[in-house]
Amino acid sequence: MNIKLENLEINDYMIYQDKDSFNFGIDAVLLANFALREYNGATFLSCPIKICDFCTGSLPIPLIMYAKRKMFLSDNVKIDAFEIDKDQVTLCNKSILYNKDNTIDAKNIDDDIKVFNDDIKNIFLDKEKYKNLYESYDMITVNPPYNKKGSGIINLNDKKMVARHEISITFDDICKAARLILKSNKKLYLIHHSERLSEIVLTLNSNSFEVKKIEFIHQDISKPSNLVLIEAVKNANSGLKVLMPIIVFENDGTYTKNILNIYGK
Repeated sequence: MNIKLENLEINDYMIYQDKDSFNFGIDAVLLANFALREYNGATFLSCPIKICDFCTGSLPIPLIMYAKRKMFLSDNVKIDAFEIDKDQVTLCNKSILYNKDNTIDAKNIDDDIKVFNDDIKNIFLDKEKYKNLYESYDMITVNPPYNKKGSGIINLNDKKMVARHEISITFDDICKAARLILKSNKKLYLIHHSERLSEIVLTLNSNSFEVKKIEFIHQDISKPSNLVLIEAVKNANSGLKVLMPIIVFENDGTYTKNILNIYGK
């Protein structure tokens, strides 16, 4: 392992990553900010808002959302995360403890963020184990493997390849698990390849989710969308809103103002 401590550049929060394994990119940042921006209508009284992040990797989405919780959500936030790779879970817990000890805003982070080292499929395969989580979450986020199993040559010993392909879990598996633990009329946020949008919508619909918002991402204004952000609501009525697209790069290769704003720059 080649472990590096990196700055999230949000309120002094830091994250450990294994540079030899799968590292998070702009898609995780865009998803975290999309969920924070679009989640609304909640009442933040004495009850915490409960969030669950699937396929969490080294914990970037929970850490970004936790670092920005007071701006977009509430100080009273509880985040659970699922990750099947034990080495990544070790890094997750290492990041949690580092921020607890070194970040003024994160004194209670070890109480507020919990990481499950388990296969997401066990949410529906081992119902006795996870029944206490059923219909308990207000929001789920997931940055899933984008590529179908069997697409391209895959080295099963290469964690980067495994993270990008539906080997250990499919999108349908993710939806089945999300349906069980999400409260009715609450929101699932995800990012995926735009070319799989029709399949994604059908899979969501078959698992009691209605797509309510989509936001297409383009590398630059001259290129077609390669990624799409989706908000789906459990047991909701139909009605879709297409948001303004996100353009990542200007013609000169620099980030657009929108991306700089998302990064807080």
